[in-house]
Amino acid sequence: MYSLDINFLKDREVRVYDAKPRAKGGGGGAAPADRRPLIYGLLGALVPIGLAGVYWIVSQGQLRQLQARKVSLDNELAQIQAQLAEAGNIQGQIDAVRAENSAFVSIFNEIVPWSALLEDIRDRTPSRIQITTITQDGGLIPAITPEATVASAGGLTIEGVACSFEDINDFALVLQRSPLLEAGTVAITEADQQDELLDPQVQGRCPGTPPNVPSYLVDYTLRANITSTPSAELIDELERQGAVGLVARLRALRETGVIE
Repeated sequence: MYSLDINFLKDREVRVYDAKPRAKGGGGGAAPADRRPLIYGLLGALVPIGLAGVYWIVSQGQLRQLQARKVSLDNELAQIQAQLAEAGNIQGQIDAVRAENSAFVSIFNEIVPWSALLEDIRDRTPSRIQITTITQDGGLIPAITPEATVASAGGLTIEGVACSFEDINDFALVLQRSPLLEAGTVAITEADQQDELLDPQVQGRCPGTPPNVPSYLVDYTLRANITSTPSAELIDELERQGAVGLVARLRALRETGVIE
């Protein structure tokens, strides 16, 4: 059997390819590369950097403002501290003056004039009671009631004679109503009937005693504390008892606001 071999390469024309670019307007060929994505990417990267720069500039401006404000506040604080120190000194002077005023007022508040005290006792003395002596003591007397206390102004000792024991009891009750004495401290410490009858020719007769009725006098001793109530609260009573000088001073202090 026969085989047929045909060689086509032998008869093929050798062509040379010319790789010259085509002219504009010529048909076909690849289009130039588009660079817009690259530009957009660069712009996208620059925007955060720009925003960061603007933020830094703004923050630096705010920082400078805050620093200036801090300096201003420090200066104001120094001035306020100086004013507070001055106010503290003034307040100290005010407190010293108030302390002096309080000490001055306390002196007047603790004064119970003897003139007013004696006048008050005289007005409260019954006709059947005679006072021979009144002396001032330290006020250290037994308290009759639990609320009774020793008065800072001291106490009184009243001695005399009475027509009867009942008259002495009445006198003690009347003295308990005195605003110038501590009611709970008024006490009868002694009451002794005299041995001899009252001689009408020498001593007279007790008021209210029927004629030709023999009577004995009773020696008594009363003690009481002077009131601890401030004199500023007793102005009306002191004025009634004639303590004009003290009343005038207390009213002057009240008008100036030193006492209420």
